[in-house]
Amino acid sequence: MRRHGSPAHVPASRRTSRKPATSRRSAPAPAEKDGRERILAVAIRSFSEQGYEGTTTAGIAREVGVTQPLVHHHFGSKEALWRAAVDELFADVGPLTTGVGDTPEEQLLDGAERFVRFVSARPEVTRVIAREGAAPSPRLTYLVDRYLRPAFGTVVEALRAGQRSGAFSAEFRPELVLMLMLGAGSHPFDVTALMRESLGIDATSVRTRDEVIDLLRAMLSRGLFRNRKGR
Repeated sequence: MRRHGSPAHVPASRRTSRKPATSRRSAPAPAEKDGRERILAVAIRSFSEQGYEGTTTAGIAREVGVTQPLVHHHFGSKEALWRAAVDELFADVGPLTTGVGDTPEEQLLDGAERFVRFVSARPEVTRVIAREGAAPSPRLTYLVDRYLRPAFGTVVEALRAGQRSGAFSAEFRPELVLMLMLGAGSHPFDVTALMRESLGIDATSVRTRDEVIDLLRAMLSRGLFRNRKGR
């Protein structure tokens, strides 16, 4: 019989222990991460279509449906947001510069095809290059130093090597061949609205992408390669 005032016996199976609270920084909540990614997606589109000067963090915030301070919370400034957008866009550019194949011709054609596939899926890449490439600026320097000079240099050296080996015609400057490839392979996807309104062509379709690939391959094969009959 329990004496008055003594604590009742609690079965061991029902006993609970309290662990002392620990102070630790939790990982970003899914909603916070999703908000950052949505801001970045809208920023990429805005910088590619409106340019740096035409883009504002307030406009991005309105389109995403968040406050402007939240944009600055995630990215710090408009300049930092632009760099984050560029880093996201150009992250996969490097591997495009090395074609696969047993000959210089096969390697060049493979690289050209992979470039077209890439820019047709991410036309914002060449839109940003076109906008920033029109005038000198710290942003252009960032693009060139971090992404474009290494990529361009790899392709130009491959073209020079092909010329030295006799695979490619030596009458064209490799740098201009590169620029021609970039323009021919990307422009239809840069101006999708123009293509549709003026010519009735859907530049976002797989059919158009594949036809551009075929055209670029034919242009290079017939105009640059030296092992064709009749050259």
